Amino acid sequence: MAKQNGAQIVNEVAGRRIIVSAGVGKTNADELRWLTDTVLEAASGWKYRGWAYVADCSQMSPVTPAEGAILVEMTKKFVDAGCKAFGFAEGKSIMLKVQAKRNTEQSHTGIPEGHYETVDEALAWIEKEVGI
Repeated sequence: MAKQNGAQIVNEVAGRRIIVSAGVGKTNADELRWLTDTVLEAASGWKYRGWAYVADCSQMSPVTPAEGAILVEMTKKFVDAGCKAFGFAEGKSIMLKVQAKRNTEQSHTGIPEGHYETVDEALAWIEKEVGI
């Protein structure tokens, strides 16, 4: 069942230990904190089995530096909670790809990440990369 708060929507992928979030338009710090908490709650039962996260950024506006800092902390929290890979669906936006890569690098987690145009491509990469 999808959960939504403002620009953010969170879904679980049926039959897989993957959470997908989608943002539409401009998000803010409160929505990003909600996103973090919601994903962590949904994935809490998978910590020791491992899980993956896909962010569908294809319809989002770029975030501010302050919001980027929240995303860096979110990445760290997800890895601590057993996340094994991050997939990004960025459409054709180079700016979103650059922001996503920078946020993951700043988290210093070393988590595998893949950048694709679509969610389906990101899901296929996760299956191949980490078997989830």
